[in-house]
Amino acid sequence: MLQIVGCSQVSTYPLDPLQQQRLAQANLQYKSLIADIEQSPDPARLATLRKHYISTSFYQPHTMTERVLSTAMFDAIKQQQWQDCLLQSDKILKTNYISLNGHYGAMLCHLESQQQTQGEYHQEVLDSLMAAIWQSGDGKSTASAFQATSTTELYTFIQMHGFDIQAQALLWQDDTPYDVMTIVNPRDGTEFVWYFDISAQMLRSKSTAGL
Repeated sequence: MLQIVGCSQVSTYPLDPLQQQRLAQANLQYKSLIADIEQSPDPARLATLRKHYISTSFYQPHTMTERVLSTAMFDAIKQQQWQDCLLQSDKILKTNYISLNGHYGAMLCHLESQQQTQGEYHQEVLDSLMAAIWQSGDGKSTASAFQATSTTELYTFIQMHGFDIQAQALLWQDDTPYDVMTIVNPRDGTEFVWYFDISAQMLRSKSTAGL
């Protein structure tokens, strides 16, 4: 049974003490994983972090925070204000260490600031995050959909491949929500579709409030 709709409404509920305890434990493990990644940012560790991040209180897929900070960061890049760029990217990564935008900005602006080691680190993390998303599927069908943690991540993932987004639709199949993205490759005009499983976003909305 397939159902495609243009938008959705999600109910939210207050946190109970057990949920609060689970979030606190998840936050501690999240920080521990980041400490490990800072020593070795390999794809396996980043894939684990992506899966774990959605269980933390830092995971806020329906807020505009990352999008607003990313806009400020890219404005700083256009103006070649590298320190301001690093400030904005740092704000993004403090609450979302799996942010593609955050690591891209940190990579570029560290390199432009002649901070080669830091720039190369964020490049490695970014590459590993992209690889981790590819490990989740190939996007060709709902059965092999990419796992997306947010709309911002989804859009950035597509754009970092050099593709343009032509259309987006929400698809429900077997009680699982998917974003169906119609994409164009500007290099040859080819049009194709990628599927993204957005269950994590929906689940967080139904299980927590005020995050």
